[in-house]
Amino acid sequence: MIPMRAVNHRWIPGDIFGGSAALELVNTVSSWHHDPEDWIPDIASFLAWARTCGVLDEGEQNAAARHANNSPPTAERVLASVKELRFALRGLIEALEHGKPARPTDLSVIDDWRRRLAISEQVIVRRNKIDFTIRPDISALELPGLRVTAACLSLLKDFPAARIKKCAAPDCSGRFLDQSKNQSRRWCDMAVCGNLAKARQYRARNK
Repeated sequence: MIPMRAVNHRWIPGDIFGGSAALELVNTVSSWHHDPEDWIPDIASFLAWARTCGVLDEGEQNAAARHANNSPPTAERVLASVKELRFALRGLIEALEHGKPARPTDLSVIDDWRRRLAISEQVIVRRNKIDFTIRPDISALELPGLRVTAACLSLLKDFPAARIKKCAAPDCSGRFLDQSKNQSRRWCDMAVCGNLAKARQYRARNK
């Protein structure tokens, strides 16, 4: 595991820019290669992230928080397992981006989550179509990891390597799915990293 500093980040909608819950989970570490910070150091910050990025609704977040308060060991186990998934996702995405073999340990973690998702789902009929949904008896604490896994499998099934990008800012490791027509997106957030880069370029030209 990469050593990183725990930071109690205050999650806001602007922090969500990846375009996939799988990438959003990877992005809960700030600057993987430059003094990395873990922005989900505890269960409360993890649930705040899950609500902000849409893998929990408000009622589910509240239910998960109650469960965590009633059973701290369970909450710690869930958080540790999600962080293991986060490392595996990052490793696999980097391998696919660079055409390298995936690490067996990363594949094993993701496969374990795939099995968890499979036994947590039920078949339903919605608008005359077969669909899969997570069973209502599954704990709200487990929902974020399962929903991220579903997003991960969807992303990886037809991996859009050319559209998975890393922010062009040298001190940012944010990953995102470039959904622009000409694949020209460069920044995780133009209002943050993009404007900082422009400011640096301006200062450099006017020295």
